[in-house]
Parts: sequence; C-alpha cells; structure tokens
Amino acid sequence: MIKILILIILFFAAAEDIKKMEVGYIYPASILALSFVNFFLKPHILLKFYLLNSLLLFAVLFLFWLLGGIGGGDVKILTALSFYSGFKIWDILLWASVIFIFYSLTLRKFKTKLPFMPAVFAGAILNFL
Repeated sequence: MIKILILIILFFAAAEDIKKMEVGYIYPASILALSFVNFFLKPHILLKFYLLNSLLLFAVLFLFWLLGGIGGGDVKILTALSFYSGFKIWDILLWASVIFIFYSLTLRKFKTKLPFMPAVFAGAILNFL
C-alpha cells in the first residue's frame, strides 16, 4: 500500500517537473513521512544503515547539483525515497539514469535542461514491481 502511495506521489512530482521544471516541497516531505510510517510498521529494518545510505546518496547527488547536472528537487525526492527503499535506491537511480539518457538521446537535446523526475518515476516503477 505504501509503495502505491509513493508511486502516486512520484507521478505527480513528475507531472509538475514536466510542467514547471521544478518540484514542490510537499513531494519529498510526503515520501519522507511515508518512509517513517513504513519504518514503524517494520521495525526490524536497521535504521542506522538506511541513514548512512541516505547520507551517502545525498552527498553524491549534492555534488551533481553543485555541478549543475541535477535539480534540487530531484536531490530531495531521491534522498527521501532512499529512506523508504534502502539500498534499492541505487537500482532506482541506475534505472532512472538509463531512462533519462535514452530519452535525451531520443529527443536529441543534450544541452537543454530536461526534467529528471519522469525518469525517477519510471525507475521506481521498474524497481518496485
């Protein structure tokens, strides 16, 4: 049930990213809240490993943000999503990157900014199913 809610949130975040090229604060906050609900439903999850994983992911994505390769909303949503998915976030990020490269090559827009959140949504679908 939480997976479906997270996918719905990612869908609306992707739609907003396509429309405005930015993502509102409500989406990462909602995903983070659902992640905490999931943790309390399944307390056997090792929280400190998830926190370290999320910190590592944030550091990597923050570096990409500083270099101008990714937006701030993408960093926030992926970091919040890492609290839910744990180490599977790297699979989601890999799928999202492959999908993003594929559609940027298809559109032949290399120097134009493209929304990344639709690729994250598709990567999450591929990973969650």
